[in-house]
Amino acid sequence: MTARTHAADVMDRAHPAHRTLDTEVEEVRRETRRRFGRFVLDVANPGAHFRNRLNRPLDHRVFEQAGDLGLLRFSLPAAAGGDGRDKLAWGVVVEEIARLSRDPGFAVLLDITVEITELILSSGTPELIDSYVPDLAAGRRFGVQGAYESRDPYDYRSTARLDGDTWVLNGAKRFVAGATFADLFVLFLRDEASNDMLAFVVEKDDPGVTPVAMETMGMRTMGLGQVVLHDVRLPRWRLVWRADALSELNSYARIRRSMSACGVLGAMDGMVEACVESLSARRRSGRRVLDYANVERSVGEMRMLLQASRASVYRALDGTRTTGRDPYFDEFATVAKHHASESALRVGQLLMNLQGGESYMTAFPWERYMRDVLGLIGGQGSQEMLLIQLGQRAIVGLEGQRVREDAAERAVARLADSWWALHAATAPGSGDLPGDGGLPGDGGLPGDGGLPGPGAGDGGGDGVSDADGPGDGDTAGLLRAVRDVREAAGLTALTGDEHAHVTALLDRAHALLAAVRSGQPPAALPPGPPDALTGRAGDAATAAWRFLACALAHETGLLAGLLEPRTADDAAAGLPLGPGLTGDLLRVLVAASVVRVDADGRHTADPGLERVLIGGPRTAAFTARIRRALTGAARLRTGEPAVRTGEPAHRFGPAVRRELAPGCGGDAAVLADVLVNSLLGRLEGLPERLDHPGARVGCAAGDGGRTAAELARHIPFVPVLALEPDGTGAPAPGPDGTVDVRPGGPDAFTPDDRLALAWLPTSGLTPDALRRAITAATRALLPGGWLVLADALPPRRPLGAATTRLAQTLTGAPPPSTADLEALLRAAGLGHVHPAWQDPALNLSLHAARRP
Repeated sequence: MTARTHAADVMDRAHPAHRTLDTEVEEVRRETRRRFGRFVLDVANPGAHFRNRLNRPLDHRVFEQAGDLGLLRFSLPAAAGGDGRDKLAWGVVVEEIARLSRDPGFAVLLDITVEITELILSSGTPELIDSYVPDLAAGRRFGVQGAYESRDPYDYRSTARLDGDTWVLNGAKRFVAGATFADLFVLFLRDEASNDMLAFVVEKDDPGVTPVAMETMGMRTMGLGQVVLHDVRLPRWRLVWRADALSELNSYARIRRSMSACGVLGAMDGMVEACVESLSARRRSGRRVLDYANVERSVGEMRMLLQASRASVYRALDGTRTTGRDPYFDEFATVAKHHASESALRVGQLLMNLQGGESYMTAFPWERYMRDVLGLIGGQGSQEMLLIQLGQRAIVGLEGQRVREDAAERAVARLADSWWALHAATAPGSGDLPGDGGLPGDGGLPGDGGLPGPGAGDGGGDGVSDADGPGDGDTAGLLRAVRDVREAAGLTALTGDEHAHVTALLDRAHALLAAVRSGQPPAALPPGPPDALTGRAGDAATAAWRFLACALAHETGLLAGLLEPRTADDAAAGLPLGPGLTGDLLRVLVAASVVRVDADGRHTADPGLERVLIGGPRTAAFTARIRRALTGAARLRTGEPAVRTGEPAHRFGPAVRRELAPGCGGDAAVLADVLVNSLLGRLEGLPERLDHPGARVGCAAGDGGRTAAELARHIPFVPVLALEPDGTGAPAPGPDGTVDVRPGGPDAFTPDDRLALAWLPTSGLTPDALRRAITAATRALLPGGWLVLADALPPRRPLGAATTRLAQTLTGAPPPSTADLEALLRAAGLGHVHPAWQDPALNLSLHAARRP
């Protein structure tokens, strides 16, 4: 194998059996030319130029011959006597006929009558179908649609009124293709009684129907005109849809946009071919005109416009063969129609430039092409209207997607709330707060197996006063946080039996969690909440059990594997779970609406969870929130202190801070991403401060260097100074970022640090410790530098807010209020104090303040 052959072999990945869309399209093109080419060239084309000059439509017999050839039946269902071909094939037929035809309106009219036939078929009314479909399919009758009034549908002046068993129609449709020669019209009118949109089949010979021809700039052979209705009386069976005909009109417009674009494609292709042919014999300065670079460039641009339009149109047509499409709006069809129309206009400009004076003469086809293209542009919505619809659709779609994603994350958070609530309801010592009735079997004070108390240490030798050392007041605060959770969950009055059932359930839950994490999962899921648990306790127990299933599925990779549909056996493959346990977990997740299952037994994760399952910063934050619930509730259950005895609140271990403190650990990546990609341009002067010689970024997260490493990854080339209680941590962030670790608490910054940015999570800091940390960071900032504080954002739901306060209280101190936080920032002499960012789905927020 030569080097060149090898290179071609590596780059060419085509499969011999693969049938491309281009191949399919070309086959239909050849079929169209074989079956209908002679008809277009010999029957439809002769006389086209003079019909256009005299505003004469095609002879009705042309459509009868089209019917005899099967052209009008090509895309109709087989049950209706048609060939049953799909819309992609029909679109190619329309394009090829428009290319061969001297009259671009001919292909458009063919498609209109076919679409009208399909509209009548879709009504399902036997009288309508039997009366009109056979003649329409055979070309013996020609049908068109009329809806346009230059008004909103529910403000139409054309109306229908039911008078006994007869509908009475009045009004006018101002712009109807084929109005002057059509045999019947499907007209959309407003019901006077309900204001709903209705559709009727109206025949040209019905008393009171008057077609009126109109003069237009282009499309002069399409029989454009108005249809005037005056007391037109129709039997009930002429009603196509009894209600909501607007939806059907939208469905009609959806496909008509693609077909209208097909007609534009064919006209463009025909004109480009004719232009090249007309220039081939011309010579200038002894050279063929086609050999000049500017001409080649113009022809190349026309070809590019044609092929780009063709790609968008075929994409839209191919989409008509898929299920699950929006029945009323097709984004690809709208894009295709807009792009094809704009391209056709540009092709017309290039044609006129190349043809010179001939382009302005009516004896040549170029000026007619321009007039006709302008007429095609207005059909199925003006260009501006299409852009408005696309913009509206994009905004609604993107906002709706965000709402669905946030809702999916909040659904998991609500399950976690119940997990916290069950642990609070059975926490030892939770009955020691005055005013609370206590629980059976409650323990005593911290240190005696009761609630985890931060301890009563002396503060150590880190420059923090004894006021930072938690004592009985902190225990009372923790008890109060536990009571708030119980009250919000409605679990303040568990009976002895309920308490025992909940305790046993949590025993099974933690045993299962430990078994899975140890690599020894059980063969099946242990029993969930017993039937004896009813009411609020039963609901909380069910939700907590579902959260456990969600947490296990996420930790083991089961949930991420369900981004693609899988059966239970396929989902279990390669996971540290057996098929029995996997199947049980999937049943719980389906009941929780976290996972969906189809009729074939394939499971898929809620699409709203995709952004937290595909990896990246948001996945890390989602994982951190689940782990916080698991770890924090476990410590609450066992009475294990989050802060070691004798240590101030901000000095508990980095591992605990990574697990429990919002704004640290797993939250670091998403917050660093927000800082750089959302806030950098909104924190005035920060980019310039970061470029200042000798400037650094200060990080007081105290989470083993994880936040510092993320800041270094997202802000490379600027050194990061990390304050760590034990002086360790900070994994290597990468070749372009450096992290210097210095032992100390969050108040250990000094003016010599020269910080352009100081990063300070507030979790676990008492008000006094937070004040000193802010003061120290402010002094370390360069003039114009920014202090950014990461904090938890309590949810609006009462139980969620209570569990957030409990989780933060477990880290050593309750969360500060927004007012208190901003007051501390202003007291330190900082300005531009404001909430910089918040994400309710993540329950995280950032506050920012600037040193003058």
